[in-house]
This record gives sequence, structure tokens and C-alpha cells, in this order.
Amino acid sequence: MVIAFHWPSLGPYHFARLRAVQETAPAGDRVIGIGTAGSVEGRPWQQRAIDIDTRIIFPDRVYHELGRQEVVQQVCRTLDELRPDAMAIAGYGMSDSRAALRWCVRNRTPRLLMSETKRDDSPRIWWRELLKRPYVARFDAAICGGTPHARYLEELGMDRRRIFNKYDVVDNQFYGDAVATLRANAGATTHLPGLASDQPFFLVISRLIPRKNIDRLLSAYAIYRKRCNEAWRLIVLGIGDELDRLVERVRSEQIGDTTFAGFQQLNELVVYYSRAVAFVHPALQEQWGLVVNEAMACTLPVLVSRTVGCAYDLVQDGRNGLLFDPMSVESIAAALHKMSSLPDSERKTMGDASRAIISDWTPRHFAENFWAAVRLGSRRGEERSGAVRAVKPTLARPDRCA
Repeated sequence: MVIAFHWPSLGPYHFARLRAVQETAPAGDRVIGIGTAGSVEGRPWQQRAIDIDTRIIFPDRVYHELGRQEVVQQVCRTLDELRPDAMAIAGYGMSDSRAALRWCVRNRTPRLLMSETKRDDSPRIWWRELLKRPYVARFDAAICGGTPHARYLEELGMDRRRIFNKYDVVDNQFYGDAVATLRANAGATTHLPGLASDQPFFLVISRLIPRKNIDRLLSAYAIYRKRCNEAWRLIVLGIGDELDRLVERVRSEQIGDTTFAGFQQLNELVVYYSRAVAFVHPALQEQWGLVVNEAMACTLPVLVSRTVGCAYDLVQDGRNGLLFDPMSVESIAAALHKMSSLPDSERKTMGDASRAIISDWTPRHFAENFWAAVRLGSRRGEERSGAVRAVKPTLARPDRCA
């Protein structure tokens, strides 16, 4: 069998999942990852997983710069060549995912929805929600992030028995092992931005766009610095449209001890995790937040916005970190102050709890749930074909395969 996965682009998260599925696949099965573009804006990952079977349709292009027609044509041509026996598709809202879904329907190929969408990600309009239901109905099963994501799929009409979780995982062992090694040799990492000092710091890893809420975090950090005699530093990793403005704001408002360290590849990323004392994710809206998984695998306590998707399943307030209201500067400032005021032993206990919680969210768990979903979806057969005919008249016209 050929088992295909489709995402807008491929990076470390996808390679970890693909590797786990391949390791658990029946002998002789081929697992292949398909990426539409070489990169997604704000995440210029280097392609390094040479042990994974992959196909990048537009290897030298950025995802959001691609035209709809060329995407639809090339996705379908790729699938015509690969002829997968089952397929997992990330979402259903973009041209490439809809093209892949339509190909599967036309070829009676079992298809699995990979979803990390939840109801409060954005304002929901009733008629748009109705238009989503036929697309969801075309999938045989789904694997989603966690509790709120499964609930939203149920609202869109998918049977709860066909919904599996633990889609959002990272390679915990890689992060844990790398950080343990780095912490034993901390002096070798001082060349990276912000790491020349051995003073403790909060770490943020984020695209620098409005919904990531870095502005409120900076306001909260400024308040925190005034309240705390021995305030920790703040290091922000990431790029985005707001980078220059945020850097200028820090300069003009004289928010001290703040470093914008740019986008870092995986080997550098783990260095920052190894040196940080706590991790902060302040987003107003975030479907999941895989950087929280990474931080927890690195035994860090985490400070997370209550609206971040992973907060529902991964963050236990007071046990492995703190939750805060992302709309409230005061709430964020209080969380920063509380974390830095804790005894070292208590923060270590929180970090250990992070590692324990995330140990139940691994690529292996994803693979096990994926295969369970495939087995369930493969049994639908003619039942699924009938469901597609039943909902087709209510669909907005889908992208057609060339």
C-alpha cells in the first residue's frame, strides 16, 4: 500500500509524524509526505529528513504566493502519479487540500482529515459553518489536536467515534536528549543572539504577526520589570511583518533586556530551550501551539494564553505552568512575576511535570491513532460513496482536478 500525507509544506513536525507512521507500517507499505510548497511564510525550515520519502510539488516557491489553478493541477498530477491507497489531508479550506480531497473522492480512496481547528479560532458565521459540513462529510475519519478540536468536528457533523486525537505532536525524544546534552555544555552556545549573558530569561518563539499578541506581552514585560528587582530577560525568536515595528517599539520605549533573535533552525532552536528558564506563548488565537510541546519536552514550565489550543490538554495551571488572559496586560504581567518569584525547586517540579504530561503526546501516539483511523475509514466503502452523492448538491463548487 501507498499511504500519502499532504501538508502545505514540510518541516520538523511533519518529518517526526511521517517517521513514526513508517516505523509502525506493515511490511512493504510505502509512506510518503507531500508538501505543496518548499516553505510557508514565516517558517523557512531547512529540509533535512533524508530518511523520509517526500515529494515537494513546488520546491522553490512560498506557499501563499502560489496561484489556485497551478496548485490544483499539480496536486492532481502528483496524486495521479503516486496513486495512494489511503491519504491524510491537512484541512479542507485551501485549494491544495480541496484538490487532494476531490482526487480521493473520484478515485474512491480512503481519506483522513488532519485538523487542528477549534470553534474560537475566529468569528464563526452560521452560513459559512453550514458550507463546511459537506467537506467534513467527505472524510472517512479524522485525527485532530485535542479536546476543543474534536468538539468542533462534532459540531460540523462528524461522528465522534471517527475522531481520533494527538495530531499535534513533536519529536519529544530529540528535544529532551538535545537539551540534556546542551545543558551539560552551556558555555559552547554563547555566540547566538541573547545568549552571551547567563542571566535567566523568558523565551518566546512565534511568528511576529498581530494575533501572536507580542505587543501586549511587551507591555506586560515592561510592567513586570518595574515590579521585580531582579527581573528576568526576554528573548523572542521569530520573524514576521511586525518585526521592525516591534524592535523600534522596544528601542523607543526603552524596554530593557529584550532581544529579538530572528528565525532559528532546529539545531539553534534547542540551544535557546536549553538556556531558558520558562517559556511564554501569549497568542490571542492559536489553533494548537507546537512550540509549547517542544518547551515541555525540554522540561520547561510554560506560561500560556488560555485561548491557545494546546492549553486545554497540555497546560495544568499551577502544576506545569500558568495560564493567563491574553487580552489583559495585567494578567500576563502577573504570570511573569509569579513565575520568576517561585523558588528554583518549584520551577523544577513544574518542568518535570511538563515532561511527564507531554510523554503521552508523542509521534508514536500519533501513528497509533492514525492507523486506527485508517482501519476505520477503509471499512466505509460504498457507504461513503453514498454519503458523497447525498451531500453533493449542497456544496459550493469545489476545485476540480485537471
